[in-house]
Amino acid sequence: MFLHPLALFGLAVAAIPALLHLFERRQPPEAEFPPPRYLAEAERESARLLKLRHLLLLLLRTALMALVVLAAARPLVPARIGGASAHAPTALVVIFDNSPSSGVVVDGRPMLDRLRAVARPSLAATSPADHLWLVLADGVLRRGSRAELLAALDSATVGPRRLDLSDAVARATQIVQAEPLAAREVHVVSDLQRTALGETRVTQRAGVRVLVLGPMLEPPPNRGIGAIAVANDVASVSVVGTAQAAPGAVTVRVRGATIGHALAAPGSGVTVPLPPLGVGWWVGDAALDPDELRTDDRRLFVWRKRPPARVRTVGDVGPFVRAALGVLGEEGAGRDGGAQVAVGERPGAGPSVVFPPIDRALIGETNRALRARGVAWRFGERATPGPIAGARDLAQIGGVTVAQRYRLERVRGQAIPESSVLATVNGDPWVVRDSDVVLLGSRLDTAWTALPAATGFVPFLDALVNRIARGEAPVTTAEGPVHVEFHTRGRDTLGATVYGPDPRESDLTPAPPELVERALGVRPLDASGFSAARFAGTRRADISGWLLGLALLVAAAELGVATRTR
Repeated sequence: MFLHPLALFGLAVAAIPALLHLFERRQPPEAEFPPPRYLAEAERESARLLKLRHLLLLLLRTALMALVVLAAARPLVPARIGGASAHAPTALVVIFDNSPSSGVVVDGRPMLDRLRAVARPSLAATSPADHLWLVLADGVLRRGSRAELLAALDSATVGPRRLDLSDAVARATQIVQAEPLAAREVHVVSDLQRTALGETRVTQRAGVRVLVLGPMLEPPPNRGIGAIAVANDVASVSVVGTAQAAPGAVTVRVRGATIGHALAAPGSGVTVPLPPLGVGWWVGDAALDPDELRTDDRRLFVWRKRPPARVRTVGDVGPFVRAALGVLGEEGAGRDGGAQVAVGERPGAGPSVVFPPIDRALIGETNRALRARGVAWRFGERATPGPIAGARDLAQIGGVTVAQRYRLERVRGQAIPESSVLATVNGDPWVVRDSDVVLLGSRLDTAWTALPAATGFVPFLDALVNRIARGEAPVTTAEGPVHVEFHTRGRDTLGATVYGPDPRESDLTPAPPELVERALGVRPLDASGFSAARFAGTRRADISGWLLGLALLVAAAELGVATRTR
């Protein structure tokens, strides 16, 4: 193999010495006085010596030119030594895990810098003939030149997202296997925490070498804020991290003012009562004392203080609904007497929760009222009983039995987004929402469903009245830099998304080699083994320097022979 194979055309110049020797005119030496027989013998002896010397010069000059041309072509030979300077054209994906856990400081140095020092030589050792990709914790496959990817690697900071190493390796092996090159490699540079390995099991692909860097140093014990939930004016804070971490102080603040302190260890939680607050959206945070991993020491939380809905019942709602509304009224979450949310057998003018009338003959009247409101759903025929499933945003009712129900059908010619189905029974919609109207396929009575006798019935009705029918989106969480995004419609704030690190990043426990092998198909390597294994399958040594040295020796020999010839 040659780095510059076109230079081999220069071997044609090696024929020049042979041509010169063929066309060289040879004249025998002249002798003036010896007798003719001595003259002839001397002439024959001189001719033999000249012939041998000229042949030797021909060989030396041809070899000199061939060695110079071969050196210019830079030939590569297989090499097992770690210092080999070249390799066969390779499709390479470098996976650099800069997830939040890489920000931990070990022995005074960030783990991210240690990982970068291992990943950089993988890209620096490549050539223009290689096909290169770089994957960071955001999961994006970046293809580029060596200079471009080195710049991206050098500028990478601790990211806000968790990297699923199993998924990343599976995608990387697919990418390199599709490349028409002599070699294919995937280099995984990560702190290799146990929680970074996902559910995917990587299948070894023929011709693809996967190198995984093992844990470099034992990380320190760590604590982090995992999640925060607000209910009934109480903030519940969970603490996550490594199992051996000691308890730490948790401070809860609302709009910068401290409202409580508590002590918690990973795997436990604390509750902090919230102070009386006015109506509106409120933002708070929970924080731990700083440790070696700072990215998980603080998490935001959001909740809304909202006036309770005023409920107007329509038709016969049954004793269980009336009792639940009474409980909600006592708790301040809902009360009769207003006209804000209608609950019953027909929709009102505004937000409404509608279930089938007790008299089957009134189904048509209810459907006409729904059509007049522009609702794209209607009550159909009686359907089979079954358990409640797919309870999106209504998890407390999942698995409850439904004995009687009407099938909820879409009105012809109207498109319904799938997100409008909130719960199903036997695969059929059972709770649906269209704008500010919520339909249930069953009456909220024990003869129809076991839900009124379940502990989740009052929260279920509270959610229907105070959140779903009124169009308030729940507070959700997502990965990203710590901040809050509010969702608005006009001047109204309907919900919020709280961003923060994945709680799994707080557990810095390294993955054991057996777990890595099961998940990724290979055993991890230490830093020196990782360095030695790079491109080992196709590593080549450039012998052009040796060829130039040999050419110098041949040139010296040619000079000596030519000088003696004269």
